[in-house]
Formats: sequence, C-alpha cells, structure tokens
Amino acid sequence: MPVPARCAPPRVPSAEYGVCCAVMAKFRGHRGFAALWDWMTRHESRSEREMRKLAGSRVSGRVLELGVGVGANWDYLPEGVQYTGIEPDPYMVRRARERMAARGRDMALHQSRAEELPFADETFDTVLVTLALCTVQDPGKALAEVRRVLAPGGTLVFAEHVRPAGRVWGRLADGVTPAWSRVAAGCHPNRQTEAAITRAGLAIETISKRRVGGLPMIAGIARKPGPADAP
Repeated sequence: MPVPARCAPPRVPSAEYGVCCAVMAKFRGHRGFAALWDWMTRHESRSEREMRKLAGSRVSGRVLELGVGVGANWDYLPEGVQYTGIEPDPYMVRRARERMAARGRDMALHQSRAEELPFADETFDTVLVTLALCTVQDPGKALAEVRRVLAPGGTLVFAEHVRPAGRVWGRLADGVTPAWSRVAAGCHPNRQTEAAITRAGLAIETISKRRVGGLPMIAGIARKPGPADAP
C-alpha cells in the first residue's frame, strides 16, 4: 500500500513528500486521494513494477485481490484467471472501474474491507495482496478471512513492506508509526507481516527479503493446508 501503500515511508524525507502525504491523508476517501494514488502508481520505479510483475506471475485459477486501489496489478495478471477484486475506498473503486472500461475489461470489483470479505468459504484458489496489509485496520482478522475464503491447498501471494530488522531501526519504526499512520493514509511501517501470515494458519513456502525503494520488503507464497498435508 500504496511506494506508498497507500504511502510508505520515504527513503529521504522531503518537503514535497510531506505535502504529498498530507494531501493523501486529507483526501482519503475522496476523489482527490484516488486521483493522487492513480498518478503515483503510474510513476512507480522499475523495482516496484518488477515486484508487481513477479506477484502477478504467481497467481492462477480463481483469484481474489485485496486492496485493488486503481488496478495497478492488472497489467501483470496471466490470461485466463477468474479475477475478483475488493477495495474499501469508493472513489478508488470508481476510478478502477473507469480504468477497466477504458481497457475493455470486465472483472468483478467490490467495495469491501479485507476484514469482512463478502464471499463463501473456499471460494478462491489464489489471494493476491501487494502493499495493502500495512493499511488494513486488523491484519490478523484480514488474514483469517484470507484463510477462510481460500480453497484447501490455495495460495496467498504477497508483497509487502514490513518492520525493519535490527533493534534501532525497528524501534524507530515503532516510534514513528502512530504519527505516520495518521498522515500517511493509515500506513503502518512496523507491521510484522511474515509472523502474522504464519499465525493465520498459512504455511509460507517461498519468501524473499529485499529492499525496494529503500524499504524492507517481503514477497512470497503462503499456502492453506489441503488434503495432501493431512497426516
């Protein structure tokens, strides 16, 4: 989220970035925020685009995307997937639908929160989430919902910025989070997402840890246990 995930911490603080985040915080839930987020995703760095491309290449079958935003991942989805997306911001949904129509696509898109997914149990083969778990209000509940809607053996494909390793940087992230989340559209730079995925009962099969845009990132695949995992 949105690399603002919806506004990730900058590598080098600047007046321009501060103004950007203040505007994002003020207009979140309004058309101004959606327009700004659209512009920012269109100007992502090469490493950010590569992150989205890798995540997109890992999805298959019936796919649910959490935190669609304005559809920044759509260009990287494989042909033939059955796509459904959710996004809580009504103006994001409106802008995403405009982008969908402009590209001649017809995909299911719902205004909904990750903590309350409006789908039956075991509906999807893949759940995709990129730069969004930092902004959900309750990541534990959201990931429990992911597990619920995944079919047995289904996968969570994730790419998220996380709490920095090391005591000094980790504590710094903890210290700035209360203020940062208020001015950066709900972004929490101290989320421990890898542990949260495991606590939700999803087994991490593949994970890489690197810096993207100066931020510590994790990207990988976690699987919901299926019949093959039974003792």
